[in-house]
Amino acid sequence: MPRRISRTAALALLAVGLMSLNSRAPIVQLGPVLNDIQASTGLGSAVVGLLASIPVLCFGLVTPAAAWLTGRIGINHAVLYFFGGLAAGVLVRSYGGAPGALVGTVVIGVAMTIVNVATPLLVGRDFPLRAALMTGVTTAAVNVGTTLASALAAPLAGAIGWQASLASWLGLTAIAAGAWLFVFPPAKDGPRWSDADFPGRSARAAARRRAELTAAQAQPGTETGALPLLAPARGTPAGVSRGNTVSPANRRMMWLFTATFALHNVGYYAMTLWLPTYLVDTQGMTPSEAGLGASLLQVFAIAGPLLIPALIHLFGWGPMKLFALVSVCWVVLPAGLLLAPGAWIAWAVLGGIAQGGTFTVVFTVVINRARSLAENRRMTALIQSVGYAIASTGPIVIGGLHDAAGNWAAPLALVLGALVLMAFTGFLAIRSHGPSRQRS
Repeated sequence: MPRRISRTAALALLAVGLMSLNSRAPIVQLGPVLNDIQASTGLGSAVVGLLASIPVLCFGLVTPAAAWLTGRIGINHAVLYFFGGLAAGVLVRSYGGAPGALVGTVVIGVAMTIVNVATPLLVGRDFPLRAALMTGVTTAAVNVGTTLASALAAPLAGAIGWQASLASWLGLTAIAAGAWLFVFPPAKDGPRWSDADFPGRSARAAARRRAELTAAQAQPGTETGALPLLAPARGTPAGVSRGNTVSPANRRMMWLFTATFALHNVGYYAMTLWLPTYLVDTQGMTPSEAGLGASLLQVFAIAGPLLIPALIHLFGWGPMKLFALVSVCWVVLPAGLLLAPGAWIAWAVLGGIAQGGTFTVVFTVVINRARSLAENRRMTALIQSVGYAIASTGPIVIGGLHDAAGNWAAPLALVLGALVLMAFTGFLAIRSHGPSRQRS
């Protein structure tokens, strides 16, 4: 491959990675500084749980609008709204007192919803033959960001106060926005460099590669899935989605994955927000120690999404085996904290692998089975909108249940039940007949 094309791909990966780095960190920052926020604002546990639930609720309620906006103005332009909204929301949440905390969190949630919708569409548009790898890379980048946020929030709060600690993340946001604007300008539907920008032999090589991608995507039932860059042409075979509809073959899978995704995120957001407090209560840690300990959940979430494409490539694992692996690891986290809390490090490691890998498995299957970019957009929007709306109750219910019970047994039992049900619906979704079914 010509050197300049390789350099272009590296810049695109860098911009996408920096974008993903920002897509969850402002939520995860809250866990290690919850006590400081409560002392400063006077908010109770259930209301503090709302600060983590509001963005998740936005993911559910705002996803249809975000999908419409992304389709209307394009992925490149829409992501700039994500960066702007994120910066504004973090500042208002940090320095606006109790009302500002709620209002700023709403703005953050709306901004994050845009990037939720844009990321799988970006993978389908620019990396269609590397769906598993790129979904894994973006998910890993998300978890690098959440690891940094979880590990640094409490020490920074001790040095400069919790408000400045939360706002300090915006330095990285500014770098990411600059990289995105350079590589993916809003006036283009793709990276800055198109085939025409490569002279001579490079232009012909890039054009051949794009033609090969389009030809591969046009074949239903291929291993890479059918993800045409353009809308399906007239005369598309029966069963292939047209316009904004979802094909009958994919509809059952979509609804089952919606339940799977909702239950997965109930576990993720509940554990992300409350694990630091659990460690303070049960292990006698300081807030800084608990924030660092809870960051294990995020550190090993980096490994999960990268493990998925590795198992596919090295051992030929299909989605059924992959989902079985992440489901077992997920269920072990709350079960282990209930039965052997002293081994919390092992449970956090396994839970981290699971929470990163589950997202990758679910959306790799969705991308591979989608018949068009429009169908990909529609399925992604529904899975995220309904799934996140349900998941938004998790942090609030867990916080309220902990206050009512006075212990962690009831909250962890609830998370355990949700993850067992997640495994059941996920297996049903993968077993449903899709147009690009892989080996299991």
